[in-house]
Amino acid sequence: MDQTDWLKQFEKVGRFLRLGMEALGSVELVNSIDLLIAKLPELQPSLASDIQVLLSLALSAQERKDYLYVADLLEYEIAPRLQ
Repeated sequence: MDQTDWLKQFEKVGRFLRLGMEALGSVELVNSIDLLIAKLPELQPSLASDIQVLLSLALSAQERKDYLYVADLLEYEIAPRLQ
């Protein structure tokens, strides 16, 4: 998956979550995380570490049902680091 695809995927998840489509957003979030975890070994160690911390924050926010924070993390924290 190239950079444009990552951005589109995270924007899609963010859009679903911001529109209150939590179930669909959550399914897409799981897909995104699975793809991202597979990509982590290819990243620089410091970047991979940052992404893992942000993913942990996103998952914690999802558990709290703080979907706007999840969307913000994906779109404004994780996606820019992958560019």
